[in-house]
Amino acid sequence: MAPPEGGRKCSALLSFAAKVACIDFPCIRLVLLWIVVIICSLVHQFAPLADSYLNNTNNVLNAYFAEWSWAWTSIPTAIFVLLTSYVYTMGTVRDMLKHQIRIIIGTVLWGVWVGLFLGVRQWTLSCSDRTFGTNSTACEEAGHRWEGYDISGHTFLLSFCIFFITSELSVLLQWDSIPELLEKLGTGRLHGEQLSDVTNELIQDGAHTDDAQAAASSLEWFYRLTPFLWPLFCLLVLLTLLWGFLLVVTALYFHTVGEKLIGLFCGTLSWWMTYEVWYKRAYPGRPGGGSLGLDGAHMYSPPQPGRIDLASTRPSYGGTGSRVREE
Repeated sequence: MAPPEGGRKCSALLSFAAKVACIDFPCIRLVLLWIVVIICSLVHQFAPLADSYLNNTNNVLNAYFAEWSWAWTSIPTAIFVLLTSYVYTMGTVRDMLKHQIRIIIGTVLWGVWVGLFLGVRQWTLSCSDRTFGTNSTACEEAGHRWEGYDISGHTFLLSFCIFFITSELSVLLQWDSIPELLEKLGTGRLHGEQLSDVTNELIQDGAHTDDAQAAASSLEWFYRLTPFLWPLFCLLVLLTLLWGFLLVVTALYFHTVGEKLIGLFCGTLSWWMTYEVWYKRAYPGRPGGGSLGLDGAHMYSPPQPGRIDLASTRPSYGGTGSRVREE
């Protein structure tokens, strides 16, 4: 386990890096993404760029990254969520698995939208020369294009991946507050500090031993896991930057303005309806949801005799004392 002081500095630096990456400003990301896509789409429409390696669909970035962007996004994000949720759910397996459901929901959304886009294209297929009607073979043999309305799947997926990653990384914004939250549950002894009189009394009475042990274990794992979060954080930030670059390439070289804006709208809508609407109100909840309330709220649990409400021990502007639930 990392020394407490070193662990605190590591977690503080991680939280600072998350803030620098603008993870706590989703609306700014949203507006910037739309502005960039609109401007690049207009450039493609009215002042198209010359062909280059980037608009070759077989280039490395497209073939191995853009085409597999959801796999590149979901796998490291799932590992990141697994490690962080182990700490902020205090090792509760059920809650840890609950947070993985967001990955599954994202995968379902990806499959549904891609299937819908392919369906729209299939339903609208026609020859670029209308005189050929529905004869695709004759159309292509004559040198014309057999095409349909091709909503940009890349614009949808790349934008959704950006929103998805940054939303999941938002748990790091309060990562440096976890030691204080856990220590208030009786783990201050790990650093030679004295427990509060109330917590001492509860532990001596045997009423709160399980919670104290869980908090101590979570604090230990917090210091152990934080260094491993750094490479995952860096990888996910790099992927976010790569998806942003590929989104610009897509907007500059491919599809019509309408096809790209519809794709971007679908990506934005998917993120907004899940992370900003659904997860704020219902299962499986937002990133950080659990005993420590890193999502800005905490799950309700019925009062129990002598049980400390973990979320209520979060620092407040009016003071840092903890509250004890009593019947």
